[in-house]
Amino acid sequence: MPAAKSNHRRNQILQAASRLIAHYGFDKTTMEDIAREAGVSKGALYLEWPGKHELFEALLVHEMRRLLLDFQQRVERDPQGGQIANMYRHALLALRDNPLVSALYTQDSRVLGDYIKRQDTSRYTSRLLVGEQAVRQMQAAGLLRADIRPEVIAYLMSLIAVGLLQISSIIPTAEQPPLEDVADGLTRLIQGGLAGPGNDSAAGREAAAKIIDLILQQYNEEEK
Repeated sequence: MPAAKSNHRRNQILQAASRLIAHYGFDKTTMEDIAREAGVSKGALYLEWPGKHELFEALLVHEMRRLLLDFQQRVERDPQGGQIANMYRHALLALRDNPLVSALYTQDSRVLGDYIKRQDTSRYTSRLLVGEQAVRQMQAAGLLRADIRPEVIAYLMSLIAVGLLQISSIIPTAEQPPLEDVADGLTRLIQGGLAGPGNDSAAGREAAAKIIDLILQQYNEEEK
């Protein structure tokens, strides 16, 4: 099968799996369900992956890449997208719009089911969290204040993101303000409390692009 056709089929299957697992959960979604949703035979599905766990591993990498590219596109479309507060806002909204990666972030057992009992998902979630290396790059570019240790800023920003996704377990969704409004509030909070003296959106875009390229390179290395 030509490479282009094979890649198209893989993407078609992964998109189908993403829809089903986000809706029904990993445990309740079968390989037969995925094949039917993707419009391929079960044989074609098993030619790509030997089982559901292997398919799900590939799906998580696919969704992580999609999240990163979505975030990058949001930043590029926003004239002020390279400013740290706006980058954080775009990251939260991109995460909101990706149910599977959000489930990873919050360890949602309804979606992840048996998978999280058998597999260590930290290799995915650790790349979602704002790391010290990324903070140092942003501090060097003047985007984040330098008088707070990088590990503290990284912890605070990750704490906000995880809390935002898990708040539904405490405050019902119906009682929460719209996420766009919350994200706008967080933008102001970060701009006033963590932003550095630099206001160069271009420098922010460059720093974000380097971080995204690094993460994508890590995934590419793992797949070799």
